[in-house]
Amino acid sequence: MIQKIKKDNLSTKLIDAIIGLIEDGTWKPGDKLPNEIELAASFGVSRNVMREAMKILDNFGVLDANAGIGTFVAPFADSSIHRMHFFNNLRSNISVEQTMETRLIIEPELVYYACLRITPEELKILSNCVWHANPSKDDFSFHLMMAKFSRNSILFNLLNTLLDQLRTTGYFDFGTYAKDENSTSRMDHENIFAAIEQKDPQRAKAIMYDHLATRISVIRSSYDPSGLLL
Repeated sequence: MIQKIKKDNLSTKLIDAIIGLIEDGTWKPGDKLPNEIELAASFGVSRNVMREAMKILDNFGVLDANAGIGTFVAPFADSSIHRMHFFNNLRSNISVEQTMETRLIIEPELVYYACLRITPEELKILSNCVWHANPSKDDFSFHLMMAKFSRNSILFNLLNTLLDQLRTTGYFDFGTYAKDENSTSRMDHENIFAAIEQKDPQRAKAIMYDHLATRISVIRSSYDPSGLLL
């Protein structure tokens, strides 16, 4: 049964209510939703609030809006909802952002020194990691190698601690829920490797910075239950 939405945090609660109806099976993938006017009346909200919520859910792949036809529950709504929950959990855990910011401070420098100090044998090991690892499942290995090859044991141990902390938050599944970032992540790794191979520490440092900054941006700009979208 559709419950009327209270006035406070209207848009947030409306989106949560719609998601709840999909999660409990009231609305199933492929189902056509009532029109905007009917939905607004059922939830007890204005058409503007209803329209904005449906637009956001359409953008996230939960709903599928077709002009002149209607709005449907998207075929893969469940996975889209899981993605929204995933990033919501990351955003709500302040340690994730702080840990990523710490990585942003130290890892560009680590790759800078790795570029200066890596041996030919280590370059082969790194090459194997770049070309044969799956960045969506093994992203941390590449970053730990950079730290190891920098030959700074203090920062290597610090990065190990930071990555262990991220594992406890679920961040390790980032590539699963941000699939568009997989190809970008692989390309970043390849470009960092190329810069190291060419003995260009400044370029390697710049690419690593952008690589991590992009991930922070993805987390910050994803679904936010307190403000919908940043």
